[in-house]
Parts: sequence; C-alpha cells; structure tokens
Amino acid sequence: MKKSLQVVFVGSLLCLMIPITFCTCTPGYALLSEEKAARLSQSGVVEYNGAWYQAGDTIYGYKNYVKLIVGDANVPLLLGIPHDGMFEGNPVIPLTGNTGRDINTKPLTFAIADLFKADTGLQPWVILSEIDRRRMDANTYPKDVDTRYGIASEGRKTYDSYHELLLLARTVMATNLANTMGGIFIDMHGHAHRYAHEQEEAYTSIISGKQILSRYIDQSDLGYGLLGTELGEENAQLDSYADRSTIAGLASAHPTVSFSALLRGPYSLGALLEAEGVTSVPGSVIPAPEFDADRFGTNAAGTPKSRPYFNGGFLSRRYGTAKIGTTTGFADNISAIQIETPGINVRNNTTIIARSSHKFKRAIIQYLNHWYNYNFPNSVYPY
Repeated sequence: MKKSLQVVFVGSLLCLMIPITFCTCTPGYALLSEEKAARLSQSGVVEYNGAWYQAGDTIYGYKNYVKLIVGDANVPLLLGIPHDGMFEGNPVIPLTGNTGRDINTKPLTFAIADLFKADTGLQPWVILSEIDRRRMDANTYPKDVDTRYGIASEGRKTYDSYHELLLLARTVMATNLANTMGGIFIDMHGHAHRYAHEQEEAYTSIISGKQILSRYIDQSDLGYGLLGTELGEENAQLDSYADRSTIAGLASAHPTVSFSALLRGPYSLGALLEAEGVTSVPGSVIPAPEFDADRFGTNAAGTPKSRPYFNGGFLSRRYGTAKIGTTTGFADNISAIQIETPGINVRNNTTIIARSSHKFKRAIIQYLNHWYNYNFPNSVYPY
C-alpha cells in the first residue's frame, strides 16, 4: 500500500517537514508535529523507534536482516550493499530468484567508507541486506513485489524494511543538505562479465602490475539509468536524456555543463576512476559500450553484440533524481549512481580490496569536490 507521510527528522543540522511517498510497511521513525519537533533537543542524527542514533551507530531493520549505519548529519555520501547477503532467514525465506551474490561488495564498500571517513572526518551512511538476494532482492521493482514476495511474508517484510531504512537515510541527507549542492547515493554491485566464447584477454594486475590473461572483463559499469545504446549517441542527442537519468538533479544544478560531460567528460566519475587506474564505462576512454563480434559475440541474426553493461536498477532510479520515466526519483539534490564492479582488480580478495578501495575513495571524493562544491582532503594512493 502506498502511504504519503509528513515526516520530521531531527538531526544535528536541520529539522523540517519532508513529504515522502513510498511503498513499505509501517515506518518506525518518528512522525511528529512541527511544534513537538521544535521542542525536542537535538540529541542525535536521527530518531528511530523512539531511540536516538549517532553517526556510526547501527539501526537494525526487520529481524536484523537489514542494517543501516548512521552517517554524520552533514555527510554527502550514502552507500548501498543490497546483494552480498548470505543468510536464508529464520524461518527460511523461500527462493524466488536464481541470481547469485555480488561477492565481496560488502567488504569493498566498508573499506571505501572507512577511507572516506579517515580523509573527511565524516561517517557515510551505509545500508545493507544480510539476506541472500535469491530470497529477497531489494532491487525488485514494485510491480513485481506482490508476485515475488506476497503481502505479509518474511521476504516482503525484509524488502519493506530495506526500503524504509534507505528512505530514512536518504531523507535525512536531503533535509540536512538542502541548502548545499547536495550529495550522492552510490549503490554498489558486482558483475561477472565474460568475453565471448570464454576467450581470454590481458589486463594489468592491481597487485603485481603485470599482464594477466582472464576470460572476465576488467571494467566497472557506472549506471545512470540510460541504455548502453543511448550512451552511444552523439553528444547533442545524449544531452537531451538528462532528465531521464539518475543524476538529473546534478545536471540541473550545472546548467552550463553538458550532460554528456557529466557522463564521460574529464570530471565524470568514469574519467576520475580511469585516472586512478579503474577501467570504467562510461568514461573518457570507453564513452559507451561498443559493438564487437569477436570480443562480445553475436546475436541469433549474426549481428555483433555490445560490450556487457548494467545501466542501473530500481534502487538507483527510485532514490536518485530522475525526473521522467517509468520509475522517477526525488526533486532534490541527492542523485544516484549504480556501480557494478568486476571481481578481478576490485573485489576478489582482501589484498585486492585493500588497494582498489583507495582508488574508488579517491574518485568519489574528487567527484564530490568538483561537482558538489566540497573541499574534502583526499589522501594519496599509498601503494
């Protein structure tokens, strides 16, 4: 059932009424009148179920299956980890999907968060699910929720809990950053893109610096809610798609900058990652997924397929700032990007994560500093 609520979040920066619409269970956070909210002492970043939480505290959702690490009141970064859960639930949540874990996105994301805090002094918001995504996938579109999880099942309650806490974090961010350039929600995922026919290509190891052959593709997909074919359009056409993207709010905040420059210009997230040695799509090196029969195969008609690319799911679309489309976001300054990372060179093991996390942290801080007008310190790559 859809519910429209007037919600007050009393944080250390700002307290005001935020109208929100969502499709979840009954929320646990405070629903207060303006008069009562004004009388409350500002004793934490957020109040949930009658308790105040400070930055770094964990808010536990349904049966502790969902967790929200509370960010500092003025932090402009929210990180999501929806697909690295391993638990089956108690009682067991039935399998409703067959897509496996985004393995090690949890330690990767926490490593990025820790490095961000070390540089900026600010704890990012982090939301995660501990449930196997085959049993509960927070990226499920609302039109499929009833069919997949039912109305009052364990899977549905967990799904609703994830969206309740994600909405809570995002709304606190939007409230407290309303008079700034805003912030970014980055939804962290993992892929296993392969070359056609299991052929191998060389990539440069983040550990040894040597060339290694692999059938897996070393690239990070940056999803803005646009199709790969749309990214392949000329800049003039691509620029017309800004309002359909999950960073529409950021585009509106920079009216003199072309939308194509936000996606693949020198200060795009892809280009900033490339500067750190992370192959990204789109970016300045690979501005769009290209078609190549030898590397990526052909379809049934013999037409070359394009480079594999994930363009973003429900989470980044709903909790970003897309203005038009089947799924739209919010009319504020908290945009969203989905990042799909490879195992090789990013998250396969702790040694790789110890290095790749610095690269992602550096690019994220540079992105916030450039586009959101922050001036965060950004420690150098230590390796």
